Amino acid sequence: MAGDQIVRIRKLQKSYVEGGRHHWILRDLDWCVERGEFVVLLGRSGSGKSTLLNLISGVDLPDRGSVEVAGTEIGRLDESGRTRFRRRHIGLVFQQFNLISTLTVLENVLLPLELNGLLNGATRRRALDLLARLGLAGREHTFPDRLSGGEQQRVAIARALIHEPALILADEPTGNLDLETGREVLALLDSLVREHGQTLIMATHSREVIGLADRILTIRQGRLEDRPG
Repeated sequence: MAGDQIVRIRKLQKSYVEGGRHHWILRDLDWCVERGEFVVLLGRSGSGKSTLLNLISGVDLPDRGSVEVAGTEIGRLDESGRTRFRRRHIGLVFQQFNLISTLTVLENVLLPLELNGLLNGATRRRALDLLARLGLAGREHTFPDRLSGGEQQRVAIARALIHEPALILADEPTGNLDLETGREVLALLDSLVREHGQTLIMATHSREVIGLADRILTIRQGRLEDRPG
């Protein structure tokens, strides 16, 4: 894989069987993402956006073809190997926030560091600094159920970025937020990712994010249509 490509997909196919029939979600995708790019995936509900993110992260495996992330072919790793790779190299942001309700804001953010064996005084200070950047100074000991939706998503962003992954995958990150809050969250995410030269791939049905992206891809009938941002 070329040195400036962080994601390389070759002949990727994914389908499911329902009622005895084969339904194709993704067909023969050949695609690459350069380091530092912000790429948006558009498409209708059920078009395959989340499926593609799951294949890139190794949560799911393709029927055929290959996915390489940072030079590693995900499909060649076993399940535990994919989990370890994801923890170290990929940050995930979800529509539902997926915060752990029994952990405080700071504990949620520190979890990836703990799982990677990177938790220490310096990384703890980095987590507090990141929360401050996201407008959450003084909320580190608060539990998620005491936060607004926008605040919870900011915690989720901090958790995705804290271990400094090369690749961030965001699946409808503003889907549960009002328009104004969603715009604020997107602007913060875009600023932080670009500041550190990270790559962001975001699946969304919203066109509000298009102005921030370097490239926009639309999934139609299992195939990608690519154009500049």
